[in-house]
Amino acid sequence: MFQYSSDGDLHLFADSVVSFVGKLVDDSIPKVIVRTFPNQKPWVDKTIRDALSARTAAYNEGLTSGNMEPYKSASYGVRRAPKSSQGSCTSTDAFCSRRMS
Repeated sequence: MFQYSSDGDLHLFADSVVSFVGKLVDDSIPKVIVRTFPNQKPWVDKTIRDALSARTAAYNEGLTSGNMEPYKSASYGVRRAPKSSQGSCTSTDAFCSRRMS
């Protein structure tokens, strides 16, 4: 098909084939947009985010009630969260291997 339309010109033939393959790839493979945010580090997983939000809630509650003991225990929970989430890492995960070393 491309050979007859290129009239023997090798560069035109190669360009036609590469363009056609590129069009097939664009049509058949869905595009996914992955957004990364600069303030969200790759090692901050759900357990750490939950601990941080619990600490913030305890701080806000402590300001209104005057009892800062829940905030203190939540702060300790934030410090323990990375250690407890390391157990769920696999050795093939690049971020986990950096955290474990």
